[in-house]
Amino acid sequence: MKYLLFLNILFLMAACKKENISTYKGPDGITFYVDEYEPDSLSYSFAYSPVPKNRDTVFLKMRVVGAAADYPRVISVTAGAGSTARQGKDYELPEITLPAGALTVLYPVVLLNSPEMTTTTFRLVAQVAPGKDFQVGATGRETGGTTSLEKIIIDVSNKIIKPSYWDEVESAFGAFSERKFRFMVQVTGLSDFSSDAIGVDGYYNLPVKLRNALAEYEAVNGPLIDESGNVVTF
Repeated sequence: MKYLLFLNILFLMAACKKENISTYKGPDGITFYVDEYEPDSLSYSFAYSPVPKNRDTVFLKMRVVGAAADYPRVISVTAGAGSTARQGKDYELPEITLPAGALTVLYPVVLLNSPEMTTTTFRLVAQVAPGKDFQVGATGRETGGTTSLEKIIIDVSNKIIKPSYWDEVESAFGAFSERKFRFMVQVTGLSDFSSDAIGVDGYYNLPVKLRNALAEYEAVNGPLIDESGNVVTF
């Protein structure tokens, strides 16, 4: 009799444990993420492109906080608080699909070169948007040095600002101006003219290349005039 009572107690305890197990399965989370030494914000300027562009794409890394699924899932991103960029004029945030079985994806932020960007820097706060397949995942530093983020800030413009290194190379390229720098980018395909980037060869050879290109430009168009009304020279 005692043995049967003991078995009944064990059965009841097992039943209670089964009832306490939660069967709820909510949506997995998703976040942006950056590596250990990767910044959590970025700046983009159309002015540094060797070829004029009306649009360009910046890719942000995203990962699932949860398990892989055997079906495609939809990811949505929205412009968060603090954004000054205008949807459809300065950026597009497409809805994308995470392939079945995948845990990471590159999200394409489409930047649009609006006319106002020559004088104004616009800010886009790209933020994870909850949806039917994903909620906003847990954020913070992870094992391995990566950091999960709910949002990433992108500052976008079509402006050129005098680089901090210019004094080091002024003897090679002359006084800085935005128009001169744009010409340098167009001719060379480079956007970084620091001593570390161009080396000794570039320091001596690039000015020659630029003078030749400027002579060709002037033969067709006349002097190249910068934003201050000065003639561009090298």
